[in-house]
Amino acid sequence: MKKLFVISIMLAATITFAAAQQRQGQGQRQTPEESAKAYTERMETLLKLNADQKTKIDAINLDLAKQMSVQRQNNQGNREAMTKAMQDIEKKRDEKYKPVLTADQFKKYLEDKEQRQKEMEARRAQRNN
Repeated sequence: MKKLFVISIMLAATITFAAAQQRQGQGQRQTPEESAKAYTERMETLLKLNADQKTKIDAINLDLAKQMSVQRQNNQGNREAMTKAMQDIEKKRDEKYKPVLTADQFKKYLEDKEQRQKEMEARRAQRNN
């Protein structure tokens, strides 16, 4: 009986793990809600947001994640238009974050953003070589 229970648990874990890997392997994007939540959690950890800030940042992130999703659908295959749209959304993010964050938090946010940009460029350069 114990063996059957252990085998059942292992089977369930394997199926769960395989389903998660399959989703990642297919390159499926997160929903705007998932994306906004993940970004808000990252910001909360990085910037030590208070409850009010977290609520406001989450609303901003959700709005912008929905805009990004729309732009991805509207600009499929048009890399230039997609890049321009994403840059515009990122500018909006900065404009909306500034009044919500303290000066120190905003500075730290911009530094982190710049660092992530450099890392992304390095990954792109590595892929192209």
